[in-house]
Amino acid sequence: MFVKIPKGRAYEAVMIGQQIRHTRRMKDMSQASLSQKIGVSLEWIGRVERGLYLPNLKLLFKIAKELQVRTRDLIPPEL
Repeated sequence: MFVKIPKGRAYEAVMIGQQIRHTRRMKDMSQASLSQKIGVSLEWIGRVERGLYLPNLKLLFKIAKELQVRTRDLIPPEL
C-alpha cells in the first residue's frame, strides 16, 4: 500500500495511527470515548491517528485492549 507521508512525520507513526483510526471506526467508537477509557486527552488520540505522535507500548496495549483487538493488529504488516 502506498501512503504519502507528510513532511516531518515518521512512516511508522503515520501507519500505526491510520490502523488505530481504522480499527476504532470499525468498532464504532469515538475518539472521546477511547481517550477517556485509556486515560489520555482527546487531542492526544487525534495526534496519534494523524501520525504526529507514536504511542509507547504501554499505551498501545491499552488501546488494543479497549478496541478488543490484539496489539499486533494495530501494527500494519509492512512494519
